[in-house]
Amino acid sequence: MDQKISQMKWWAAVPLVVAFAFFFPRLLINTLGADNPWTSYLYLYGFGTIYTGSGLLLALKSGACKLARPKDRFWFTMVIAGFCYFAALHGVWIYLALSIPYLGGQ
Repeated sequence: MDQKISQMKWWAAVPLVVAFAFFFPRLLINTLGADNPWTSYLYLYGFGTIYTGSGLLLALKSGACKLARPKDRFWFTMVIAGFCYFAALHGVWIYLALSIPYLGGQ
């Protein structure tokens, strides 16, 4: 019985992900505008968080990754840290591109 209840919880998340996929890009464009560089950044890493998180959750729930094993825990941490590293690096790159003038521009 507990397994049926846990399966029902996961199926309840599907409409939320679909709603997120529909409304998130529209929200970004309506608030920031289509030409804003942060729109594409938030779009990319917003969906990337959903897909990376669901992939990691799938690996944990299926038993492919067991955090009790040191190597699995290391690679699980590396995936999360790598995602955060590239998101931060990309964010800093956009910020610097917008704030540092190029060739004496204003």
